[in-house]
Amino acid sequence: MQTPLETAYVFLYVLSGVTVLGLLVLFGLKLRNIAAEKRTKLCLEKYQDYFVYLQAHGEEEERLRTPYGEVTLQEKKIIQKKLFELMERFTGVHRQKLAWLCEDLGLVDLDLKRLGGSWKWTRVDAAYNLGVMRSQRAVPGLLQLLEKLDYDPSLFIVARAVAKCARNGNDLDEMVRQLVKHRKNFHPLIVDILSESEVDTGPLYVAFLQEADTDLVEIGLIGLSVNNQSNLEPYLHKLVHAKEKEVRIKAVKLMCKDSRLLTDKRVREFFAHQDWEIRAAVAKSIGTLGLAVHIPLLKKAVVDSNWWVCHHSARSLAQLNIEGFQALCEILQEGRFGNHVQLAHQVVQEELAKGKQKLDDQEKQLQYNQKLHLYQSSRRKTISTA
Repeated sequence: MQTPLETAYVFLYVLSGVTVLGLLVLFGLKLRNIAAEKRTKLCLEKYQDYFVYLQAHGEEEERLRTPYGEVTLQEKKIIQKKLFELMERFTGVHRQKLAWLCEDLGLVDLDLKRLGGSWKWTRVDAAYNLGVMRSQRAVPGLLQLLEKLDYDPSLFIVARAVAKCARNGNDLDEMVRQLVKHRKNFHPLIVDILSESEVDTGPLYVAFLQEADTDLVEIGLIGLSVNNQSNLEPYLHKLVHAKEKEVRIKAVKLMCKDSRLLTDKRVREFFAHQDWEIRAAVAKSIGTLGLAVHIPLLKKAVVDSNWWVCHHSARSLAQLNIEGFQALCEILQEGRFGNHVQLAHQVVQEELAKGKQKLDDQEKQLQYNQKLHLYQSSRRKTISTA
């Protein structure tokens, strides 16, 4: 039977052995990294003139030539990393020529083989490389890989690769549907991924607005908020009355970007809507678009039950020059108490303070004097009434 001391000795021996083994592994990895760095340095020195040639001849019509002589597999991998750096820096024709060069060097074929490998992260790494090289030949394999992946970061790496390599809108449509099936709320990320594509995504977003799937509709709305398209009114008007609150809000915000869609009837409808987000959105857009015709509706909205609606209404009035400022002063005259009066007074004071800083401009000075006169008049009338 072992004594406690013998047991301690055995434990120390095992611990020492594990420590030594760990140190040997770390030492081996260090040596391998040093050797890899040395090979990389030698390769870059060997092809230094070639990389200068690539940058100097990127704008010419002729296809870029491959390096002279036989290029080993190890050298191809090092050259590939350098080409990737250049492709991330350049756009347009220069980047396209570098992509063709990757094809001529056989780099695309190498990663296409890796894409069918047995280890997941080898396939994901190959997908990333193919995305950088924008190989359209890789799209079928990338979509198959995307379908098999679980919900983890690798999903978005492959999806971004599909977007970069996409041949047409159908490839992007299939990619989006593969992502949406996970039913996670990452719609802005999908739109960001689609922005990597060289394919026109506008028609795809418009098509999503007509889908029954709420996730696809939201992606379409988010995408169109950064991708201007015309003739959207029929789709948006229908979505304003959707059951899903997020869809309604996004549809209204998109409509509020076009002053032609903000008719008097529609603005009144939005200000009477049950969703405060919609009322706030239309209040904010009136000031942004400079629609002074809706000042009376903004003035009423300053007393809304929701603070954000009041806030955006008062700020929009301040943006509508003298007419909007006059409406704010009228609010001060009509009410002595209440949060909306305090808010209007705060906005008025801020506008006067900003105008006071720009008195060197004659036009700004004239506006400041008019605003100051309106404010002083409203104060005198308020005191007289009291």
